[in-house]
Amino acid sequence: MAAALKEIAKSGPEGFSLREVARRAGVSPPAVYRHFEDKDALLAAVSLECYERISTAMAKAVAAVPEDADALDRFRAKGVAYVCFAVEHPEHFRAMSIPNLFERMPQEELARANEGGAKERAALERAQAAGEIAMIPIDDLMLTALAVTHGVAQMIVEGKFGKVDVARATELAIKATSVLGAGFAPRSEPYDDPRGNLKLPGRPAGG
Repeated sequence: MAAALKEIAKSGPEGFSLREVARRAGVSPPAVYRHFEDKDALLAAVSLECYERISTAMAKAVAAVPEDADALDRFRAKGVAYVCFAVEHPEHFRAMSIPNLFERMPQEELARANEGGAKERAALERAQAAGEIAMIPIDDLMLTALAVTHGVAQMIVEGKFGKVDVARATELAIKATSVLGAGFAPRSEPYDDPRGNLKLPGRPAGG
């Protein structure tokens, strides 16, 4: 699996070969076929492993959020976990960037993933109804959140920030999600992030 992740990241989901995976793993090509019938079977296994790892990381992050936290805190915790995952598992993150990778999972697991996505949407809708999150269309909200967190993670993996450990990745993710949570629109009162991560000046009332 480790060899497959490296080879997929290098050559893409269609360009890699089981022979190259075997060479990278230091085994004979027939040895690979004892574990995987073909490339599709290997890709399905890779997609499942990536999904399980990132899901576990996000679940742990949400579980660590205090019970009295609001929905925005929990939503942001997932974004921070996503960025940190890229630092801790860069090859899995690169594989996850392959278009339609997760669609290759076994149908039962794919259905479970889709169910998780539906629960996430429902949670955001409840948060909007409770006044915890702005009434922005859910699709737009989720698109923006993913674009921000994935963008930060991608920049880290590409080395845009130099050497980054989990502590630095957490710091970068918190900064980005703080701005995301605050929004760019001016406000009459100064924005003082209760988490102490970001302070933005307000603009005069009526200005």
